[in-house]
Amino acid sequence: MGDGVDAATAGPDAHVPQARVTGTVFAPKNGPTQVAAGLEIPIAGALIYLSDAKLPPIPDHVYCEKCIDTPTGAVLTAADGSFDIKATPGNYWLTIQKGQFRLEQQVSIVDGNNPMVGTATTLPSLYNPTAGAWIPRIAVAQGTSDNIEDVLGKLGFGTMSGDAWSNPTGENGDELAIYRYEGAADSVSKLFNDINEMRKYHLIFFPCRPAMGNPFGSSVTYDAMLNNQAILKNIRQYVAEGGKLYVTDWSGEIIDRAFPQQMQLGDDGADTVGTYNPATLDGTISTPGDADGARYSNNDGKAVDANLAAWLSFQRAPTLTNPTPLTIDPNVFPIIDNYNVIAKTQSVLLGNDANGMPVYDDPKVWVTGTSPLVGQPKAQAVTFSPVGCGKVMYSTFQTSNAPHVGMFPQERILLYLIMDIQQCSTTEVVE
Repeated sequence: MGDGVDAATAGPDAHVPQARVTGTVFAPKNGPTQVAAGLEIPIAGALIYLSDAKLPPIPDHVYCEKCIDTPTGAVLTAADGSFDIKATPGNYWLTIQKGQFRLEQQVSIVDGNNPMVGTATTLPSLYNPTAGAWIPRIAVAQGTSDNIEDVLGKLGFGTMSGDAWSNPTGENGDELAIYRYEGAADSVSKLFNDINEMRKYHLIFFPCRPAMGNPFGSSVTYDAMLNNQAILKNIRQYVAEGGKLYVTDWSGEIIDRAFPQQMQLGDDGADTVGTYNPATLDGTISTPGDADGARYSNNDGKAVDANLAAWLSFQRAPTLTNPTPLTIDPNVFPIIDNYNVIAKTQSVLLGNDANGMPVYDDPKVWVTGTSPLVGQPKAQAVTFSPVGCGKVMYSTFQTSNAPHVGMFPQERILLYLIMDIQQCSTTEVVE
């Protein structure tokens, strides 16, 4: 952290230099001047770190990142993305990092405040480690109605045409790859059947796709793949090694069948009944679920996680019915295009720690809302860590089906969760 001065040993009249670096961290492509005023997206919980040398590089493939104590002198950004880090004056490497998004730059700080603004504190949107810019490698199974590509495009992944993603190949260097569900060489089956293909990516997105029983496409083949325990074991292996899965509504079979114990889906079809062994990654399915619930929207969305709620309260966003950005009330906001219900979550025993104490995976509920099928608030966005050191995110809602300026409240929540599932793992199972 540089050579400091111990105030306890300095003379009573000695001046102890104290420098500060301040600023606000923003999401890629969503800082000041990059979007309309008021639509900026701050990043909460980003690590700010001053050091004499660069941090080790981020692996360009799936890896297990175990949590460690925050380095001495480092800080995390507040709910509004702001930070204030202190050090003695000098030359440093300043690192800003959230998950696999990292920005590195050399700074020379002087006594007093050293404010940083604009792109200097906006996370990168391109992969260029030699320039100190790191972003995760992402694979997207291109859905039919959940246009997650639009959200990723607004973060700099791929090409945008107006407010819609328009890159036909889905390639941004090696950082974004698109896999089709049906009839293509780069199909989802290529991912499912090859663990080494999955290992290329830090995150894999499975947004909404055709229903299992829908005559559109070859969804019966897709259904058969997700009844194959070898494929389900690949999914579990990917997560165990540190991979992150992002899944929404009608693609829920992917995690409902690989990890059937963490959630019970309350859709109008069958929920998966089965088990899996977090040690051997083997499993059984007695009843395969379809995860294909009825569509609904609700006006009582609530961020039940305190940190998420605080973060939302500092932002303004448009909605489907009101394009004028308004301050988000984290206790009540609209959520459109839900296609399922999470009836309940449950704790799952993973094994024992080094002291022989049981280790459980306790799914975390982030957002609740009311479905007319149930008539009371239920979980609508959940994350859990079912095996190893990876994470899984499932939401009943998705992004908007149509291009629009900015990001709706629910899209900002999905961005928050994308950032969250990239975080390190605290799971320590030894038997």
